[in-house]
Amino acid sequence: MLRLNSKLEELEEVGQSIKVALAGAGQMGKGLVSQISQMKGMQIVAVADLYPERGVQAFQEAGLSDEEIIVTDSLDEADEAIFDDKVVVTRELRVLTRLVEADVVVEATGSPNAGALVGFLAINNGKHVVMLNVEADVTVGSLLNSLAENAGLVYTLSAGDEPGALIELYNFADALGFRIVAAGKGKNNPLDRYATPDDLIQLAAEKGASPKMLTAFVDGTKTMVEMNAVSNATGLVPDVPGMHGPVTSV
Repeated sequence: MLRLNSKLEELEEVGQSIKVALAGAGQMGKGLVSQISQMKGMQIVAVADLYPERGVQAFQEAGLSDEEIIVTDSLDEADEAIFDDKVVVTRELRVLTRLVEADVVVEATGSPNAGALVGFLAINNGKHVVMLNVEADVTVGSLLNSLAENAGLVYTLSAGDEPGALIELYNFADALGFRIVAAGKGKNNPLDRYATPDDLIQLAAEKGASPKMLTAFVDGTKTMVEMNAVSNATGLVPDVPGMHGPVTSV
């Protein structure tokens, strides 16, 4: 991550940018569209979602006009729109992963099935892959990584999400010569191993999330999936099934 800002500025200065195709316009995907719209040297050129209106909304909230947003499931139309400096919204993951102008595909659907498909198609079409879908990574990430390495491409989880942040800390401590015996992460809500989607309908509506997804955060499932990714990367393993979930404060 060193000199990331200056490297992106250098791209911007010579009229170039990293062109990103995004799968998934949910909470994480919309946030990514908004954030990248503020960055130099990088731009999101296309979003794929089962509900195109979510992709359109993501671009609108990032400041784009309706005239700049093209909704299409045609690869030719999508490529032409991006070439004309417009952005694309599509339902078709296969279109997203074949876009000529896209350099990298970010997978943010949260679905293991979709993540596996997008990763596989993107790599086969010569695209780098950033997996913002830890559920897919812990399932088929090692296979996708092998495919990417054989193709001379990058497959990676995202920096900033908990697994990526933990790996950065792990690598730093390892470089300093420490023997690392454990790794962990916190939750921003109390652990309730018995939570159900029905229990969280109202809270999910307030947060703009699905009850099923929110339950995975509350009952510890999401934390355990994220720590699974860290375990795969480091070799550290849980000492008890389900890990520990102590209540602590500062």
